[in-house]
Amino acid sequence: MVMPRRTHKKSRNGCVQCKKRHVKCDETKPRCVNCTTADAQCRYLTPAHRASSNDLDQSSVWQATSPSNAGQGAGMILTPATSTGAPLTPSWDIHDMELLHHWCTDAYLTMTDVPDQQEVWKTTAIKVALSHPFLLNEVLAIAALHLVASGSGRHDFWQTRAMELQSHALNGFNSIEKEVDETTCVPILLFSALLGSHLLGDRSRTQDLTSHSEYLDHVVHCVGLMRSVRSLVLAQWTSTLQESPIGALMVSRNPQPPYHNVHPECRELTAMVRQSDLGVSSIEAYDAAIDRLFWLFDLTDVPSKIHDTPRSVFAWPVQLRDDYMSLLIRRQPEALIILAYYGVLLHFYRKAWCIGNSGASLIRAIEGQVGNYWSRWLQWPMQMIASI
Repeated sequence: MVMPRRTHKKSRNGCVQCKKRHVKCDETKPRCVNCTTADAQCRYLTPAHRASSNDLDQSSVWQATSPSNAGQGAGMILTPATSTGAPLTPSWDIHDMELLHHWCTDAYLTMTDVPDQQEVWKTTAIKVALSHPFLLNEVLAIAALHLVASGSGRHDFWQTRAMELQSHALNGFNSIEKEVDETTCVPILLFSALLGSHLLGDRSRTQDLTSHSEYLDHVVHCVGLMRSVRSLVLAQWTSTLQESPIGALMVSRNPQPPYHNVHPECRELTAMVRQSDLGVSSIEAYDAAIDRLFWLFDLTDVPSKIHDTPRSVFAWPVQLRDDYMSLLIRRQPEALIILAYYGVLLHFYRKAWCIGNSGASLIRAIEGQVGNYWSRWLQWPMQMIASI
């Protein structure tokens, strides 16, 4: 798999990491949005050394706060830039009013196909966002990405604005992420719901990826970030959220085991775990991830139904446990195979503008990473993306 490449205007003052990856940097300091999303170190050349772009010695760069160790499952958390960088609230202009109008007339409809939930996104979410600029920035960023995806013109302008707005959103989120209470749990949940759509819907994040490994890195980071943000509120504030003005978003069918609406091929995942030479802790981690995957297959009626909004599809990442995330980060083959079956779910949501070919790309990336021994467990996912 070779991911398509697109040319883009170079950022002369971008960070070292973005230059190495050949991606456009938004130049937010101390940490740009690309490094913030990837939980990577962000370093900028000092003016004295900027003329020599090859001089990447530690003494010649400014270094942001080090991120958590990528090898630790529990450490994969969203760590936006501190308030010493870009201001928490940008100077909104007429273009952002255009984005707000686009959200309230069109983009909100793409979040869910349930009328009550659509109303929440159209009105309640905006009322909440007016008191929480980080959420409003993310809403506007999603609207900008939707304009890009819909081919409405000014592609580069809206793509750049989406990047800027999300940078502000992440900075603002940083100011409240450790202060979750009854006043912030609602905007944080809304933010987390939008985050998944943004991470997968922003094609600029993958346009320059050229290998299976790079694409897999991208998806694993997305999964980890979605899980981390939402866990801030779901652990303690579920009842508060259910009784809040956004309670309609929390209403969903809750299948119980044994799950009857699960394709027989999916159940082979359990056999895979049992046939592998694994310790008890790894088996428990995989069983829990598979249980939540079966739950989501039952809930979404995949593969019998194709969806055109992302409603419910991000419910698997946010329920993953630390132990499975740790195995996934270490690229354990069983963890990757389970992720490939989640790719099938994503593929049946491909009509949602923010998901598109993400599922098929993920499955092909995993096929390119695991050895021939594991190909039997990928037969069904590969058949699913080839048949429809």
